[in-house]
Amino acid sequence: MRSSSFRKSLAATAVLASSVASIVGFGAAAHATYQGPANSPLTLDMGSFAPDGSRYVYADGSGAIITHNTPGGAPLVVDPAKPGVSRSHPTFFDNGAAIVFSETVNGVSKLAAIPTYTPAGDPVKETDPLSFLASKMPEGTETAPDSDGQDLVFQHHNATTDQDEIWVQDSFGRGSGGPILAATDGTWPTISPDGKTIAFDRKDSAGHEQIWTVAWNGQDSQTPAGTPKQITNDARDHLFPAFSPDGTRIAYEGRTATNGVPDDVESIAANGGGQRQESSKPGLPDYQPLNKDTITRLAGADRIGTAVATSQAKWPAAAKAGNGTAASSVVLSRDDQFADALGGSTLAVTGNGPLLLTPTNSLDSSVKAEIARVLGSASSSKTVYVLGGEQALSPAVYNAVKSMGYTVKRIAGPDRYATSVAIAETVSGLVGGSGWTQPDRVLVATGNNAPDALSAGAAAEAIPGGTPGAGVVVLTDDKKMPASTAAYLAQVQAHDKTDYQAPVYGVGGQGDAALTSVGIQHTALVGATRYDTSYLVAKTFFDSWSGAWGMSPAAVGFATGLTWPDALSGGAFMGQNRGPLLLVDPVSGISPVEQQWLAGWAPYANNAYIFGGTKAVDQFAQDNYATLIGGQLAGMNTKYNPKA
Repeated sequence: MRSSSFRKSLAATAVLASSVASIVGFGAAAHATYQGPANSPLTLDMGSFAPDGSRYVYADGSGAIITHNTPGGAPLVVDPAKPGVSRSHPTFFDNGAAIVFSETVNGVSKLAAIPTYTPAGDPVKETDPLSFLASKMPEGTETAPDSDGQDLVFQHHNATTDQDEIWVQDSFGRGSGGPILAATDGTWPTISPDGKTIAFDRKDSAGHEQIWTVAWNGQDSQTPAGTPKQITNDARDHLFPAFSPDGTRIAYEGRTATNGVPDDVESIAANGGGQRQESSKPGLPDYQPLNKDTITRLAGADRIGTAVATSQAKWPAAAKAGNGTAASSVVLSRDDQFADALGGSTLAVTGNGPLLLTPTNSLDSSVKAEIARVLGSASSSKTVYVLGGEQALSPAVYNAVKSMGYTVKRIAGPDRYATSVAIAETVSGLVGGSGWTQPDRVLVATGNNAPDALSAGAAAEAIPGGTPGAGVVVLTDDKKMPASTAAYLAQVQAHDKTDYQAPVYGVGGQGDAALTSVGIQHTALVGATRYDTSYLVAKTFFDSWSGAWGMSPAAVGFATGLTWPDALSGGAFMGQNRGPLLLVDPVSGISPVEQQWLAGWAPYANNAYIFGGTKAVDQFAQDNYATLIGGQLAGMNTKYNPKA
C-alpha cells in the first residue's frame, strides 16, 4: 500500500484547524475554485461530501471520524480515535445513512462502516460493510473507499497476485457471492454520481499514473465490468480522481516532478480531453454536490383541513394510483378529543391509508370527499375504520360512510384504554389474518394526556427493512395500569414464552410508572418534558444503521407539542414515511441536543415535514430546521401542501 494513503485525512485536519469557517468556496485559505456546469465548489484537502452536499466527513490526525456542516458549524465526532488504529478515506454510503472508511491495524487495512451519526455517550456500532458477500473476494486488504451514495467502490490488494484491484458492492450487498471485480491493476477508485462509471489510477508503460475509466452498470456477476479506457496521456502523474456532481468532469492532483511533490489540481472531461487547471495549488480534490433537500408544510384552515392536506400529500387519487401507492383504508376519528385516536396512527400505517378527523355528529364534507378520492369507487374491499363508540363518532357518521359503499368497522371499547387495546388487536390482525400475531413492539403511554402517545404513534411501526410491522400503542390511566391494558400485555408476555419476545417501552413518566407498578419488564423512554420524551423516542427507533437493515431517519416531521390534532394526522404520515415525529415548543423551538441530532443525520434526512400552519410552527423554526437538515449552501426546496 502507498505511504500517501493517509494524506487526505491529515491534510483535512490541518485545514480545519486553521479555519473551520473558511470551508472551500468561502475563503481563500481553502483553495477553492468552481466547476462550471454544476456550479459546485471543488474542495481541496477537506474530506468527502454527503450525497446531498449538506455535510462532509474526514478523519483527523488521531484517526477520529468527524463530520461538519457546510459551510460552518461545530464538528461532530461520530467515531472517536482508537489506540493503535489509523483511519483514512471516509465516504458516505447507503444514501448518507452510513460512513465507510479504511481502518489499519498492525499494518493490515480493512473497510469499516458506522452510522452517519451516533449521539454523544452512545457506543458507536462499527461493522464490516463487506460482510454480506465477501466470500469470493481473494484474501487481501482493502483501502480507499468511495461511494456515490449507493455503490461502494474500493481498492483491494490481492495477496495472491500482489496486485491492486478495483471492486464494487452496492448497499444491498448484491452480487454472485461477493463484491464484484471491476478492474485489475488499479488504485484510488471513484464512482460517478449516476453510478455508471468508475475512474481509477493505473500506471502506463512509462510509469506515469494515468486516469482510466470503466463502465459500471450494476453488474451482479463476478465477471469484470468491461474494458477500461485510458483518458489521460500526458507525461505526468494524475492522482486521486474525483467526479464532478454532474459527472461530466474528473478532477485530479497533478504531479510532474519525480520527488513526490504535487504541482496543482486539474480536471479533464469524463470522456477524455478538455484538460484545464482548476487550482495552481495542489490538494486532494472533491466536489460538493448541491442537491437540494425538501421541507414541506402541510396545513389547512383548521385541524380537519390539516389532516386532509396531509392525506393529499401522501395518497394519490385512487383512479391515478399505481401499484403500491393506492390507499386500502381510512382511519376516522373525532376532531374534538384525542383519547380514542391515540393508537390510530399505527392502524393507519398498517392499514395503508390516511388518518382523518371529523365532528362527532356529522361527516365533514371535505372529509367525505377525501375518503372518496383516496379509496375510489364504492367497494367492500376498501375499509373505513371508525374509532371510538357512538359518543365519539355518532351513528350518523357511521351511516354516512357506509352509504358511500365501503366496509365500515367501528373499533371501540368501554373506555379509551380498552379502545387502544382493540386498535392494537386490529393492527395485529391486519398483519397476521384472523389468528394472533405477536406485535413487533408495544409502546405504552398515558391516555390522559396526548403528547407521549403521539410521539409513540409515529415510531411504533418503524421496523428495519422499510415495510410496516405490527407495532402498537396501548394506553394507561395516568400512572395506573387499566385492566384491559394489563390483560393485553399479559397476552403478549404469554406469547413471549413460545414466540419471539416483543419488547415493551414505557413512553413518558406515566407509562413507565404504570408498567413498573405491575412488574412488566420494559425500556423507559422518559424525558424531563414532553419534548425530551419525543426526542428519546426518535433517538431510540430512528438512530441506527446496520447494513441494508437500518432505521435511520430519511424523513423527519415536526408538530407543535401544545395541541394534538396536527401531530395525530402527522404521526400517521411519518409512520408511513419511516421517520420520527418531533414535538416542538412554539416558543423555544427544539433543544440543542435535537439540533445536533438533526445536523448529524443531515446526510440521510432528505425530507422534513411540518404539520400545521405558522401559528403552530412558525417560519423562523421552519428555516432553522431547513438549515440543520439541508446545509447552508445548497439550501432547501420548499413545498406547501403538495399533492401526491
